[in-house]
Amino acid sequence: MTWNRRAVVLAVPVIVLIVSVVGGWALSLSSDNVDANLTTPGTEQFPTIGTNANNTGKKFPFVEVTDNATGEAGIISPAGKPMVVNFWYSTCEPCKREMPALSAASLKYGSQVDFVGINPNDTSEVANVFLAKYKITYPTYLDDGDQLAAAGVATLPATFFLDGKGNIIERRAGEVSAEDLTNILTTKLGVTK
Repeated sequence: MTWNRRAVVLAVPVIVLIVSVVGGWALSLSSDNVDANLTTPGTEQFPTIGTNANNTGKKFPFVEVTDNATGEAGIISPAGKPMVVNFWYSTCEPCKREMPALSAASLKYGSQVDFVGINPNDTSEVANVFLAKYKITYPTYLDDGDQLAAAGVATLPATFFLDGKGNIIERRAGEVSAEDLTNILTTKLGVTK
């Protein structure tokens, strides 16, 4: 028997498409109402979806990070006043949207609250372009992933609000608004407007 090379080359993509469609259809039949599982409050989500650790009320686990401005490695430590720790990276759309609010809050409350940015993704050069664009003047640090893991962060942006002793009073996964910042700082951390 002889094979027509052209027919084989044309048939392979068609076979792959058919197998993919049938396989996808078969997998969709095995789900147990995935939409309800993802939208029903109190329902446990799929166990492999990354979620941020519920560590409110615990000490923030500071580990060694690299100061983006100086390149020096060290451990951030609370200076006796509240602190906002924001995890971000330059290509994160929610990070981009929340940066103006963080910048404005740091200028408004900077004498009462320390603001810190931690970037686990970018090089110093990329981070600096981003920081200049959004007029971020508070200290930022580069993380090799150790701080991210220690804090139990799985999704970014993530923002932690700490008291003067470094205890986590509030944490936010996802974009934080100017209203959220003001509300948390004034009602939970006692900062004055």
